Amino acid sequence: MQVVPTIRVRAGWCTAVLLALAAVAATMGLVSATAQAKKAPRTFYGMVPNFDLTAADYQLMRQAHVGIARIGLFWHAIERDEDQLDWSVPDAQIGAFAASGIQTLPDLFGTPRWVAGNDTTPPVNSAKQQAEWREFVTEAVNRYGAGGTFWSSVYPTQHPGAAPLPIGTWQVWNEVNGPKHFFPKPNVGKYATLLQITDDAVAGQDPGADILTAGLVSRPTGAGGMPAWKYLKKLLKAGKQSFDHVGLHPYAPNDKVIAKDVKKLRKALKKGHKKQAQTWITEVGWSSDPNGGSPKLSTTPKGQAKRLKKTYTRLKKKRKAWKIGGIYWYTLRDGTAGVCDWCPTAGLVTQSRAPKPAYGQYKRVAGG
Repeated sequence: MQVVPTIRVRAGWCTAVLLALAAVAATMGLVSATAQAKKAPRTFYGMVPNFDLTAADYQLMRQAHVGIARIGLFWHAIERDEDQLDWSVPDAQIGAFAASGIQTLPDLFGTPRWVAGNDTTPPVNSAKQQAEWREFVTEAVNRYGAGGTFWSSVYPTQHPGAAPLPIGTWQVWNEVNGPKHFFPKPNVGKYATLLQITDDAVAGQDPGADILTAGLVSRPTGAGGMPAWKYLKKLLKAGKQSFDHVGLHPYAPNDKVIAKDVKKLRKALKKGHKKQAQTWITEVGWSSDPNGGSPKLSTTPKGQAKRLKKTYTRLKKKRKAWKIGGIYWYTLRDGTAGVCDWCPTAGLVTQSRAPKPAYGQYKRVAGG
């Protein structure tokens, strides 16, 4: 018979050991919690993809750890004729993104010709225009928002077994502080009215959803163009209760200028008593062609990757201090012509989907 020795342990020594182990465990937990706090959410890493997406494009975005995609929900394309709504294109895109685990940020934009003569005319110039816009927004939220009909009827057929990702934030129009997207010229009062109508329509269907302003261009060109922070100051006076967060398109030569622009916007929010609002960088990017149309926004393929890394790294470090809700790269794939002079080579991959250095950099930044 084997005799098992009795081990006698002094009570004080045992208590000390247990306390030491508990302290180590607590420290490890604190380190883990700190690391989690520093890590940005997946939706911090956004993308403004091309219009003509294929399965290969969704795969590229998924592999690059894109967490959210900003797409145009174009009223003038969905309802070309009065009361004839065709949701097939956004159904396909929103469904494919959700099945890929990627959230969607819709940009509500574009007025049909039967409502106004120009698709960049804000639909606020008459009671009928306002009513038609309200009806369109209501239909969109009913379809794609929380409890939307798309998720209960169309999506399960498109992607059986895939988890739905209802839309919770709605962006209203695009670059309203410049004349290109707000005909005939920027008008703070009209945009405040558009925000109010949209906010009411969204809240009526999904009270928990947020309203994001159009992406304000830092320094727009053209008649009536107004720097983003100056425009925001006026908008805060005209209707700060109609939106939750502010969009910014800080196109600039480098990350240092972008940081200065974000700080100016934050200062305007603080002075306007809306410092709790987040800043969403819903477009940022550079061309990889050194001979691109805009010298300040054109560089080499390696230069594009370098600027991407510096911008995302700098803004991620200031994510909490500056309340940055996300950064959306423009764009995924080369070939987007007619939008701007440097846009055709702004993609992370070439037109044939060959990855550029910037694609690998985005993947490392978003996956880190």
